[in-house]
Formats: sequence, structure tokens, C-alpha cells
Amino acid sequence: MTAFFGGDRGRVDPQLAAGNRRTRMHYARDVNDERALAFEDRPPVRRGGHWTLLAVLVVVLAVLAVAGSRDGDEVPLAADCDTSAIGVSSSVVTAGTVLRYRLTGPDDASYVVTLDGEAVRGDAGSTVTYTATPAGPALRLRQCLSPTLALAAPAGDGPHELALLRVAGDGTTEQLTAVTVTVEGTR
Repeated sequence: MTAFFGGDRGRVDPQLAAGNRRTRMHYARDVNDERALAFEDRPPVRRGGHWTLLAVLVVVLAVLAVAGSRDGDEVPLAADCDTSAIGVSSSVVTAGTVLRYRLTGPDDASYVVTLDGEAVRGDAGSTVTYTATPAGPALRLRQCLSPTLALAAPAGDGPHELALLRVAGDGTTEQLTAVTVTVEGTR
């Protein structure tokens, strides 16, 4: 007897296989199954390896799809534990699309990001935890670098300032750096 996915291949009892073949041929002669009788002397065709190949192909394509989509979303910014900086995916974005950005700086402080002076919360799934501060939602960097954060680009055309503020223990803030992002209307 073989397993459902061919797991017993290579462990077939030759006497059992011969007995099963004799029984099949006996039944084929009884019902005059000419097709089975015609293939009596030929070895059986081994099938079933295509499922393994298909499974491997699906796994490879899934890994490539995930890796390809993540690489396209990453904002290139090197970790710098001495100097704070903001990296953006593009300095020109269309209104309402996703603006991706990344932060770097010392990892011993809390940071608030503002867009045109208003505190914003970038989305990075569950990889970022925000704490409430008087200046707005604050995050801490891990190993001096944030994951790629996403927020909706503002609707107003023209330049907009994305700023990084350090939050002190007493709740006061200090602007460390800023970048200008130009928003264009939909085409």
C-alpha cells in the first residue's frame, strides 16, 4: 500500500507488488479489459512528482513577490547615531498618495514628526510604538533608524515641510531637521 502523496515509494514489498499485479490482471481478464491486458508487460508509469515541483514554484514566487514589494517601499537611509536626518521616498508626490519616509538619529530620545507644523503619526504596521506627549505622538528609534513610515500626502499643492522634533523629558521640543516635499495635484 502506498501513501497518499507517494511517501512509501522505495519501500514496496516485491512479493506484495507481484501479487497485486496478478490480481489486477485476473480481474482484467474476467471483464475483458483490453487496455489493461495490453499494458500487462510494461512497467507502471510513475507520476506525482509534479506536485512537489508545483509547491516549490509557488513558494519561490511568493518569496520573490514579498521581497520585491518590500524593496520597492524601502526608503534608502543609513543609520546615523550622531546626526538626525529624514529620508523621503520622493521629494515630489501626488496629492493623496502615500508619502514614505524614514528617520535616523540617536536612539536615546523620543521623536515627533510634524507636517506643516502639525504632529503626524506614520504607519509602519506593528513595528512602531507611539507614546502620547504634549507635542504629539512620539516614537523611539531602534538602532538609530526607524522602519519606513507612511502617511498620506497633503491635498494642498506646493511645498510642505516634514520636520523631526526631539522631545525632552519635560515635554519641550527642539526641531532637529526638516525636508521639503512638493505636492502636485492629480493628473
